[in-house]
Amino acid sequence: MGKEELINQLEEQVKLNEEMISSLKEFFGTYLSNFLKQYRNQEQSNEKLNKILQRQDEIYQKFHELMKGC
Repeated sequence: MGKEELINQLEEQVKLNEEMISSLKEFFGTYLSNFLKQYRNQEQSNEKLNKILQRQDEIYQKFHELMKGC
């Protein structure tokens, strides 16, 4: 593989990685955030549902921390 091919491949990989980051930011910035806000603002009488939402919230927070550096 020549240098030009390698450069083109690496540039394409960078572009794909940037698109993935953008998609993740959009997902966690809108869809999941809205989902969590909806359920955080309601009292859940169902313990199982409450645990699921709490776990989902923890996962969201971890992804949010990871995405801060992007």
